[in-house]
Amino acid sequence: MANFPDFRLDGEVTVVTGACGGLSGAVIPGLLAYGSDIALLDMNADQIKQSIEEFKKQAKETLKLGKIPEMKGYVCDVSDAENVNQVFEKIHAEFGKYPLHLLNTAGYCENFPAEKYPAKNAARLISVNLLGSLYVAQAWARPLIENKVQGASAVMIGSMSGNIVNDPQPQICYNMSKAGVIHMVKTLAAEWSKYNIRINALSPGYISGPLTAKVIQADPKMYDRWMSMVPMHRMAEPQEFAGTVLYLLSNQASSYTTGANIIADGGYACW
Repeated sequence: MANFPDFRLDGEVTVVTGACGGLSGAVIPGLLAYGSDIALLDMNADQIKQSIEEFKKQAKETLKLGKIPEMKGYVCDVSDAENVNQVFEKIHAEFGKYPLHLLNTAGYCENFPAEKYPAKNAARLISVNLLGSLYVAQAWARPLIENKVQGASAVMIGSMSGNIVNDPQPQICYNMSKAGVIHMVKTLAAEWSKYNIRINALSPGYISGPLTAKVIQADPKMYDRWMSMVPMHRMAEPQEFAGTVLYLLSNQASSYTTGANIIADGGYACW
């Protein structure tokens, strides 16, 4: 009988940045269900602690896990390379192993007309979304390469905005940053394949959540415009991306997939 892929991650550690965000909140239960220990990175210590308690409750009451994988929280500013390196060293020390998996969701978006985009805002966004993605990838991969650890996989969150230009909102720096993340993933995949490290991108479309709800409330016509350009005529729910992330992290399910950019946007990029 043929061997079919196993998505289990038992005994392995996954680092999740932006761990208190909506997308991470949908994926982390899946990681727990498949047995992965998790290092949760975010900017706010109290939010991290609260998130861990909520995930433990969900693992026990909803997932019905007999043994809940280990979760530890770390305050981290991904735009600070030194801070990122320190946090990853601490993760190794506290878990007693190098994390084989990485899910980088940290990032944000803001809207300014291109000709009026404040320089300080532009520098900050690029520092978090693009350079932060590089710093996290480096801190994760460097010890794996140095210690010849095999079978590592990472998922970096891009965006459909790295492939198309959204309408009508002006968000040039976000678009630039996500296009950069997608090409960074291709470059790292090419360079790190010889170390048996896989790295891929997931590029979501519009996701239902507090941020998009706030935008829609302020400008209902924005939502109408968005939906007119999405063939499926709806936004995604965060949990709809969990399967893609788990597929890309699994060394069995996606063993020959690296440098890919999976666009999950309800068909937005088709039109």
